Amino acid sequence: MDRHPGGIIQFDTLLAGITGMTGVHVVPGDQPAVIDCGTQTSAVTVVDALAAAGIAPDDLAWIVLTHVHLDHCGAAGDLARAFPRATVVVHPRGAPHLVDPARLVAGTHALFGRLSPAIGGLAAIPAERIREAADGDLVAISPGRALRVVWTPGHARHHMSLLDEAEGIVFAGDAVGVQLGGGEMYPSIPPPEYDVDAALASLDVLEGLRPARLYVSHFGPVADPAEAIDLGRRAQAAMGDAARRAHREAPGDPGALQVAVDAAWPPAEALRTPDALLRWTAFNWLDNNLLGLQGMAEREERQRA
Repeated sequence: MDRHPGGIIQFDTLLAGITGMTGVHVVPGDQPAVIDCGTQTSAVTVVDALAAAGIAPDDLAWIVLTHVHLDHCGAAGDLARAFPRATVVVHPRGAPHLVDPARLVAGTHALFGRLSPAIGGLAAIPAERIREAADGDLVAISPGRALRVVWTPGHARHHMSLLDEAEGIVFAGDAVGVQLGGGEMYPSIPPPEYDVDAALASLDVLEGLRPARLYVSHFGPVADPAEAIDLGRRAQAAMGDAARRAHREAPGDPGALQVAVDAAWPPAEALRTPDALLRWTAFNWLDNNLLGLQGMAEREERQRA
């Protein structure tokens, strides 16, 4: 568990027993909030970490989800049971998947295949425990402190970030990218909804917030928020353009897609340490990036037809 300026607490969900993969952040106050909660298989780790941070079962007010991919929301149902007064805050597009998670869980397991047991599922959450957050909504923490919801689609249509207005801190989920094991920030582009144009617009929004500090879910605080956002913009633009070009020139050829994307934005700096390579490959995230880009290009082609 690490404590950061503004009282922010960060701890590791220990996804599949691997450190430095997925982080959870706690914003303290009269009505404390946890931002994202990891996979269902990490639920016990998260509950224990919250207890170690001094948050009793009746203390937690908010479980705020940047989006409903299972590495961010899978433990939400378990946490809702463990903290019975907490309200789950999520984008309106994500809320139905929390009430009835069957489709989300099935799709995730189809994507991850034999790795699915390390992720687990998602326990259903009663609709009355869920608050659908509009862009600009405030999640009250203490007098003079709130989290402002900032819709940041691209990684998924239902992705949102949070601005701690009192401290100038942005919790960006996966909107900016992923930094693992000492590697450089690199985009996270999963299927099925990735949209590069929406992602770039969202990065413009985050840049406009001028964050003093920036946290990403994979993993932790970013050294230079402005530089990270700019790098995320350049990387996603290059990779999106390369995917569109590869689809025009060699539709349906995953090898051509990989060559084009890697040439446009080489992953070498993201994978520059053994720890980074381990974490990026543990759940096939690099391969899933290609699937996300391919799906985007194919979807755009269908829309033009």
